[in-house]
Amino acid sequence: MGANAQTSVPDFTAGQILTAAQMTEVNTGIPVFADSSARDAAFGGTGEKTLAEGQYAYLEDTNVTQFYDGASWEPVGASGLVYLTGATITAQTTFSLPNDTFTSDYRNYKFVFQTTSNAAAQTVTMRLRTSGTDNTGATYTYANSGANDSGATANEGSTGTTQFPISINAINADNLLSLTVDIISPQVVGRTYVQGMSYFVYSGVARVGRNLQMLFDADTQFDALSIISTATNNLNGVYRVYAYANS
Repeated sequence: MGANAQTSVPDFTAGQILTAAQMTEVNTGIPVFADSSARDAAFGGTGEKTLAEGQYAYLEDTNVTQFYDGASWEPVGASGLVYLTGATITAQTTFSLPNDTFTSDYRNYKFVFQTTSNAAAQTVTMRLRTSGTDNTGATYTYANSGANDSGATANEGSTGTTQFPISINAINADNLLSLTVDIISPQVVGRTYVQGMSYFVYSGVARVGRNLQMLFDADTQFDALSIISTATNNLNGVYRVYAYANS
C-alpha cells in the first residue's frame, strides 16, 4: 500500500484524544485504499464510520476516485467509460488481467488488445478467469462470423469447448492482431457474454475481419481474463481495460 493508504475509516467520539497516525488519516482528505476489497472492509466495523451516501474513496490499484450514491460506488467525473488498467506485453505465451479487474462496482467492461510484433505464426484464444485461475471447463460457446478481403466467409461456431477462439487461423509472422470486446456482466452469477470484433492476417494474403459472439454457458462469476497464444513467448502488444459507468 502507498503512504496514504488506510484500512479503516474511523468514527471518532467526542473528547477522544487523537494519535498522530489518526491525524495523518484525517489530513489525507479522501480516504485512500489499496483496492475495492480494502475499501469495503473499512466501513461498518467497530470504531468505523457507517458507509453512507456522499462518502468518497480513492483506489490505488485503478487510480480512480469514487463516491457512494447510497446504493453503489460510482466514479467521480465519469462519462461513459472508466479506465481501469492496462499494460505492455512483451514475449509472453499467455497473459492475464490482474485479479479483481472485474468487480461488483461495474456491470459491463471493455477490453482492447493490439499486438505490436510477432516472430512466429500463432493462433490466439481467450479464457475467463476467477481468483487467479483460468476456467478450462468445456463451457465456452461461440457463433462467430466474418469474411476475408477476397469476400470469402470466415464463419465458425461450436458448443462445449474450453476457450474462445479469437483468430480462426494461424496469424502469420510479422502480421498483427487487433481485438476489442465487451464483457457483459462477468461479476453477476449468471451467463457471461463476450461480444466484439477482431482483425488479423493469415496465410500471407488473407486479411480477416470477424464479428465475435461468444458465451460462457454456465452461472459463474469472473474477475479477469487471459489471452493465450499457440506460439511460445510470441505475444507482444498493448492492452487496456475500461468499465462502463453504471449511470
